Amino acid sequence: MLPDNFAHILSIDLGKGSLDRPMMRRFTLVALLALPALPGGTPWDKVPEKWNLADVSRILQDSPWSPAGVMLEREYNPRYTDPQTGLVTETPSNPNNASPVPGIQISRSKPQPKVPVIWWSSKTIRLARQRLRQLSNPALAGEPLQVDELPDYILVIEGSEPQRILKDAKEDLHDSVFLELTSGMTLELESMHFFNGTEQEEPRVEFHFPRQIEGRDTLDPESVRIVFHCKAAAKTPRPGRDNTLALRAEFKPRAMRVHGVPDL
Repeated sequence: MLPDNFAHILSIDLGKGSLDRPMMRRFTLVALLALPALPGGTPWDKVPEKWNLADVSRILQDSPWSPAGVMLEREYNPRYTDPQTGLVTETPSNPNNASPVPGIQISRSKPQPKVPVIWWSSKTIRLARQRLRQLSNPALAGEPLQVDELPDYILVIEGSEPQRILKDAKEDLHDSVFLELTSGMTLELESMHFFNGTEQEEPRVEFHFPRQIEGRDTLDPESVRIVFHCKAAAKTPRPGRDNTLALRAEFKPRAMRVHGVPDL
């Protein structure tokens, strides 16, 4: 059960429609995740029409389709011995004469904030987003919850800052974004799409991967794990902001099932 005062706060938010705003929605979902888990199985064992805010929070922020433990990888910067000063630096006064320092040095930039990575082509995720809109706007309560099968596997990174970096990336993202398969092989990025967001939805970047190549399935739903890798650095860095993105998100297809049926 929700604490009495927390339930009262939620009822006020729902009445005012404030959950339509992405910032308030994130605040509410984080608060719900702090509550003890309720017994009775996982939310995706229920029909979507029965999901409450706690269920939607679990699906969108800590589920097989949205792993909470996204790993932010450390960035490595080359360092050199400046011939004029003898000091080790990342920016020597004369790069042509500078000597590289052996070994890999870890950049001491501030830690990156958490970046959500979501398996967007999953029906469960998209139904949870529809259900969230229903719960935040009583006028939508009577609308049916329904999503279609998508032709691609789609993974999403949400947030305006990651979108800025990825839109302005130095790299060819076809080289730095990929899926690592259990077999050790990789599935290459097919295309990307940028969604600027609305009052109800966060900005996001969609990464599309093919479901089939030459008539063969690209992913095995019985795989132990699939790892999403993404690295990028902004061509036009902004002072005081994070200007690089380096992460890995691990998904477990065997757990990405609803009533025993794969949902990728």
